[in-house]
Amino acid sequence: MLSTPSLIRAQLSEALTIISNHDFPQAWPQLLPELVERLNAAGDDLNVITGVCHTANSIFKRYRDQWRNDAMVAELAQVQETFVPNALKTTKALVAMLPAAATGDQERLKQLLGIARLLCRIYFSLASPGLTPLLADQLDDWMDAFHTLLSFNHAGIAAIDAAEPDREGVLDALKTAVCANINLLLEVEDEDFEKYVQTFTQDVWHTLMQVTSRQGQDHLAMAAMRFLTTVARSVYHKLFADPAVLKQICEGIILPNLRVRDEDEEVFEMNPIEYIRRDIEGGDSDTRRRSAADLVKALTEVYEAQVTAMFTGYVAALLAEHAADPVKGWRAKDCAVYLVMAVTVKGKTGEKGATTTNRLVNINDFFTQQVLPELQDPNVNERPILKADALKFVTTFRSQLPTATLVALLPPCIALLGSEHVVVHSYAATAIERFLALREGGKFRLAKSDVLPVAQPLLNGLFSAFKHPDSAENEYLMRAVMRLISFLGSEMLPVAPLCLQALADMLLEVCKNPKSPGFNHYLFESVAALIKHGAATDPGQLATYEATLFPAFDFVLSNDVQEFHPYVFQIFAQLIELSTPPLKASYMQLFPPILQPIFWERHGNVPALTRLLAAFLAKAGPEVGTRERLPPILGVFQKLISSKANDQYGFQLMSAIVEYLPLPTYEQYMPQVWGLLLTRLQSSKTPKYQRGFIVFLSLAICKMGVQAVARTLEKVQGDVLLMILQQVWTPNLALADGPDENKLVAVAATKCLTELQVVIDNQQLWQQIRAALDAKLQGTEAAIEADGQEDGLDDVAGAGYTAAYAKLANASVPDRPVLAEIADPRQFAESSLASFMSRVGGTR
Repeated sequence: MLSTPSLIRAQLSEALTIISNHDFPQAWPQLLPELVERLNAAGDDLNVITGVCHTANSIFKRYRDQWRNDAMVAELAQVQETFVPNALKTTKALVAMLPAAATGDQERLKQLLGIARLLCRIYFSLASPGLTPLLADQLDDWMDAFHTLLSFNHAGIAAIDAAEPDREGVLDALKTAVCANINLLLEVEDEDFEKYVQTFTQDVWHTLMQVTSRQGQDHLAMAAMRFLTTVARSVYHKLFADPAVLKQICEGIILPNLRVRDEDEEVFEMNPIEYIRRDIEGGDSDTRRRSAADLVKALTEVYEAQVTAMFTGYVAALLAEHAADPVKGWRAKDCAVYLVMAVTVKGKTGEKGATTTNRLVNINDFFTQQVLPELQDPNVNERPILKADALKFVTTFRSQLPTATLVALLPPCIALLGSEHVVVHSYAATAIERFLALREGGKFRLAKSDVLPVAQPLLNGLFSAFKHPDSAENEYLMRAVMRLISFLGSEMLPVAPLCLQALADMLLEVCKNPKSPGFNHYLFESVAALIKHGAATDPGQLATYEATLFPAFDFVLSNDVQEFHPYVFQIFAQLIELSTPPLKASYMQLFPPILQPIFWERHGNVPALTRLLAAFLAKAGPEVGTRERLPPILGVFQKLISSKANDQYGFQLMSAIVEYLPLPTYEQYMPQVWGLLLTRLQSSKTPKYQRGFIVFLSLAICKMGVQAVARTLEKVQGDVLLMILQQVWTPNLALADGPDENKLVAVAATKCLTELQVVIDNQQLWQQIRAALDAKLQGTEAAIEADGQEDGLDDVAGAGYTAAYAKLANASVPDRPVLAEIADPRQFAESSLASFMSRVGGTR
């Protein structure tokens, strides 16, 4: 690190960061003293100083974004005591060298500036958890150095940087680091930083005035605006109270950084997915426009009327510029739309878009006069960025627009699906999808009758857009397909087979090279939605669905497309659950392969495979409950229950066996099952495992009967059931949670009290179980209420594809009442206890 070339040093730096996160400082106590020794002995050797600072920067990154606690504070104090005085000494020396270096060799000057940047990043790391007494005592010295560095300019360095407009120059990188430091101090130590705020606000202001639009200065512009935003949101916002100051900020900082640049237009055309990521997915935190918009919002929060009036004037000027020359002035209108959104939106959510707005802005007027004409333009390929802006506007303000307006917007949005620009047809799909998902008072804003007249052209538009070479795996289009299918439900039946065939063809194509996880997830969600609303509504269609999907699923499994295994297993389970016994041979041929260990070794497969085995047990119990097939299933159970990560799936699998198979089929295996469960309970129990054990034992008591449970447990150990009830089950019944689990344990407790002799004979245990039963019956009063409001899809985007497991919301297990034969657990308990009391003489 101290003497290696820069490229190798960068790789070593990353490696050192990782190592330090584990080993420093406990396992590496001599590292810092050695670095300090090298730093003090370096003299004027800038190469050695650079190496030391690179090393220290890599080590200290571990303190960024950490929670402050006593152990960390003690460690940080020791680290700072060793290194910070020497770092400050070096920083002062570098600052003192700058005037002379500015007139000398530029390469040496650049090296000095690079070292200063590293020292600033070191300071950022060490100050991130908050100022220690040492840093607080040194604050004046550090702030003097930061002020000098932020104010330093050099024409020669600026000329070199300007020659490479896309590359961040060393001086800009240094100033970016200084801005990050002062922003940090203002956020975490505003009282200590108070006397420096005005000075640094002026420094940052002057810095921004010198920043150009070239990409190499993006980081500096964003860091500087971030500091001004923090000032505006702090108690020091009065620094901006003067209308003249606000005007300078708006004209000199905000408007220039809100305007779209040639580079942005290039990203729009050449890298549309990156443009979308930045613009509507919240990935624009690293853009100038987002930083400028955040500054607008911060100023609006404290000076709403003044700022709104000022920006209203700017918006009018921008729109006039566009009206004077619509062809060349489109950038002005783009800036106006962005500015209106920045001023107007005060709060928003992913589900509803803008939820609170600036009441001083008339959204509907701006929409009618400026946004709607762009959406209604019959030429869908002209002014694409303005069309994208308009689509983003209606998506953002969808909750504020009348329902009739949303319905009227569907046809123009469908037309824009035909745009040749990926961003435009992606935004159109997103707008439609968000309209369909929008709820108010728990109900969808749009009715099926609003959408049905345009459903066919909408589907055609979505599937036609997939034919664009850059949108063959467009996740925004596929998400809209999924949403439309889920929204229309059974109304999709007439076109469901054709739609499913198109999806199956896409699946076969993406199997060759899966590269878009989001698209893949929504593709399978769409398939699951068609099955859920098609085959479930019309079981006669099930054979058609199977014939369409099986070739693609066979390709996935035979070619070991591992990314898709969890999806395919979930949909197989969904199809089996809709089937009528006996299962077809095509399903039964699937049963032996899914028991192979190779599938269960992949963690992401486990939930889906467990669900699939449960579906086989439910629909093909006689076939899979044989002496040949049941032991391998129990082998899977043994593997799952021994794993802390997968034990819940072991309980799910064993619960399916107990629930769906007749007792004689599996009773002979229960002593071994109990043995495995009790061994795990003794050796490595966790709260999750205890809960699973309590619920499973309750299910076994309800389904097998208390006598069968007692009989099979006695083969493990004579008095083990009494011990379990006393020490494990009764004391921990509170771990069971939710209406289903509460119902299970309530019924099981009732059966123990009235049917199990070892409990009846033990007065103390009987009373304990009775008390636990009374508590649980309180939990069953809020049993399942079918509100019919949630479809489980609003969080699909966030709960979609992961490396571990990708759950399909549309393929979720159908709601099925637990212990359907017992409607009311309270009534069952009261009736059973009344009969028991009558039998034993009325006292306990």
